[in-house]
Amino acid sequence: MPDASPPRTSAPQTNATMSEPATSRIYDLWAKTYDCTFGRLIHKRQTRAISEMRHQPGDRVLDLGIGTGMSLHQYPDTLEVVGMDLSAGMLAKAAEKVDEHNLSHVSLIRGNALETPFADHSFDHVVISHTISVVSEPNKLLHEAKRLVKPDGKIIVLNHFCSKTPVVGWFERVANPLFVKIGWRSDLTLEECLEGVGLRVLYHFKTSAVDIWQIVVLSPKRLPLTPG
Repeated sequence: MPDASPPRTSAPQTNATMSEPATSRIYDLWAKTYDCTFGRLIHKRQTRAISEMRHQPGDRVLDLGIGTGMSLHQYPDTLEVVGMDLSAGMLAKAAEKVDEHNLSHVSLIRGNALETPFADHSFDHVVISHTISVVSEPNKLLHEAKRLVKPDGKIIVLNHFCSKTPVVGWFERVANPLFVKIGWRSDLTLEECLEGVGLRVLYHFKTSAVDIWQIVVLSPKRLPLTPG
């Protein structure tokens, strides 16, 4: 007797991931309109994220994924700031801002955030703004940030993470292949990014109840052992 049940359909493919060569090309294109589109949405949050460093004069800061440099003027000139990005197009826009505003305390470098050329513990703070969801290996990015930051420093992450609200989270996972095509993943959870990295979450928050982005403050220092 023939099977009268409806044919099975494949579940939506939601595990699309990023690749650095493709990402570089996408953001070379985004560079032309980034400041007046996505950049407008995140600018205030970048300012708030940078303020969470609680920096001191003379601190050295690495901004991994500096993009077009919209956040550069938020760094006081008492800091030494290094901005890194994989996209030549985005970095060119950042260089224009450095020249225009005479940001002599800022230097820019093109490179892969997963494999930076810096020595261990080179920076007092590392800022990662909207970069975790555009790299192929989020865990590796955080491992690299942990390597680069000093033991008493902070890693500041500003990013979208997949919602824990069932309906919203389902949509973000199903729509992920589309988002990957335009330059970022929508299906990453904070827990997934931190798994096995050994960083401590000091605190995390959203700037409003309806915000889809989070600011996460991380420390490379482990909690002290409680006497048994």
